[in-house]
Amino acid sequence: MPSDLERQNRANPRQRAQRAATREKLIEGAVRIFAEKGYANATVDDVLREAGVSRASFYAHFPSKVALISAVADTFVPLWQPMYEELAGMQAPDQVSLEVWCRRNVALYRQNETTCLILTQATAIEPDLYWKIAGFQNVLIDMLARKNAALAHLEADEAGRHRAAFALSQLDQACYFLTVRRSQQDPEAAIVAMAAQLLHFFENEMARGASL
Repeated sequence: MPSDLERQNRANPRQRAQRAATREKLIEGAVRIFAEKGYANATVDDVLREAGVSRASFYAHFPSKVALISAVADTFVPLWQPMYEELAGMQAPDQVSLEVWCRRNVALYRQNETTCLILTQATAIEPDLYWKIAGFQNVLIDMLARKNAALAHLEADEAGRHRAAFALSQLDQACYFLTVRRSQQDPEAAIVAMAAQLLHFFENEMARGASL
């Protein structure tokens, strides 16, 4: 029996376009209904009604609600990944450059507030999604090690990876707090503090790397 991938490869361009459009409708419908009802309360049937897609079509794309929220998380990757590649590429970060970066990162969260809120809700109750998001953190740490020679030790230094994970978690939580909890307030003072925390991490880890 042919696999899903084999069937997709046999499809003509029109069929592939229709399949991609249906998948997009499901993801967009899920974001709307999860935002309205909350991830825990929303059902697959709610998503189907919102997206105008049949149950058979849903299961042709996603085996479960968890797989659907995982796809929602994937849509956020192309947005945050370039930001963190830029951060990892800073060879000599200072307070000012990190404030500029943090300001843009908070703006990114605010532009995608609904997705951030939904993913936070879902990771609290879906272990598979939690570990997927945690895996993104390892990708970021590897990026730091690869793009900055002074941080190359993070590739194999377990303690260093933990320190980096803590710093990245603090950054993510701060951005979430400024976006969801205080979305109407001026975040400037918090951005300055966030940049100072990042600078402390960079300076300490780069000093460690230089001493190895």
